[in-house]
Amino acid sequence: MDRFKQNGGRLIWTIHNQQAHSHGDANDLFSENRRALTKMADLIHVHTPHAWAYMISEYGAESEKLRLIPHPSYLGVYEHAEVSMARPLAPRQITRFLTFGAMRGNRELERLHLAARKLTNRGHAFHVSIAGRVFRKGRRLARRLDGIANVSVIADRIPDSEIPQLFSQAHVYVLPSTTTFTSGTAMLAQTFGLPIIGPDIEAHKQTTPEACHDLLYPAQNPRGLIRMMMRMMEMSDAELNEKRLACFEFAVQRDPMRVSGLLKNALSELV
Repeated sequence: MDRFKQNGGRLIWTIHNQQAHSHGDANDLFSENRRALTKMADLIHVHTPHAWAYMISEYGAESEKLRLIPHPSYLGVYEHAEVSMARPLAPRQITRFLTFGAMRGNRELERLHLAARKLTNRGHAFHVSIAGRVFRKGRRLARRLDGIANVSVIADRIPDSEIPQLFSQAHVYVLPSTTTFTSGTAMLAQTFGLPIIGPDIEAHKQTTPEACHDLLYPAQNPRGLIRMMMRMMEMSDAELNEKRLACFEFAVQRDPMRVSGLLKNALSELV
């Protein structure tokens, strides 16, 4: 990168995660490299005010370098936006929860394993679908999750053509991570009208509509996810549809074409 910069290159860095995907805690080398990259970058793109403040306090980023542009939704990406927004709530004999994406350590799916196991053992009627590629370190956890009667695991990458069906069959999206800056899968879920349940960290508050913030449970409460899953099972279709509408409106606000225009403007500053 030094050589690239010396030869006239311009560096734009998008901060997507607080920590590396594969490590629970940022190690010294990771932090050292991030600090060097903070000085080297010409522009630093962050998705949330929380990430903006973190890059200044943790890595000494210059505010003049930072550009706050939210993570886009996926309206119109996997199917026409009109189709996504007109689809009714899936039939709800039981409440169906979904979590999606590669099973890495930063997903903190151990929390979901604990909640699903306890709720299954207590006789609650629900279903959790976990879909996404499983890396070697996550195989043991995937097997334990798949061994729960109310849980199914699709341990592979989901083809793009199957994503609308996968999300439209669910009612709620589960996001147990406590260290993320922003979640692309959360924006994907809200594109299909799925409200997010997860810990009440700033990153989640800034990636979900205010009307759904009551679905974020205290991050340090070990029973928070269990209680929120129970609340979702008891929630009426009418209230759930209100949450769905708020998610759709949030996805429209973050339409990918509009966000792309904001990013284009930021990149043009370097030309």
